[in-house]
Amino acid sequence: MVDDDEEAEDDDAVVVKAKNKRVKNVFKEIETKVENKQDRRRGRRRMDKKGGGRQKQQKKLNRQKYLEYKYAAKAVLDHPSVPEEHRSNVLGQIWAKGERQGVDDSLEFIEQKEAELILPADVADELRKLVKQMTTRR
Repeated sequence: MVDDDEEAEDDDAVVVKAKNKRVKNVFKEIETKVENKQDRRRGRRRMDKKGGGRQKQQKKLNRQKYLEYKYAAKAVLDHPSVPEEHRSNVLGQIWAKGERQGVDDSLEFIEQKEAELILPADVADELRKLVKQMTTRR
């Protein structure tokens, strides 16, 4: 019988433990107070604004006409007085400068090569004319 009493006490203990357990309301709304923090950022001044916006339009080479330029320039540079080792360099540099920096830099490069006696005057004039035909504003 002692065993039955101990079991009865154990059952009561389980019931007591279950009664002591609190039931939480998971749907309870919690209110949190948010204090307004002072804005520590300094105010923007007129000079703080960085670039952005639209860039000023500039004359550059039209990317759509690259193949046309390449074949025409090869034909112009296929002149016997233009050294073979300079042809591809001049061809690429004229297009690269005109496409990225602007047509003025491209024309300046042609003048520079003419002054270095790499390009004869008639070939340089043909290349200038070709570059001016391929320009666009962007």
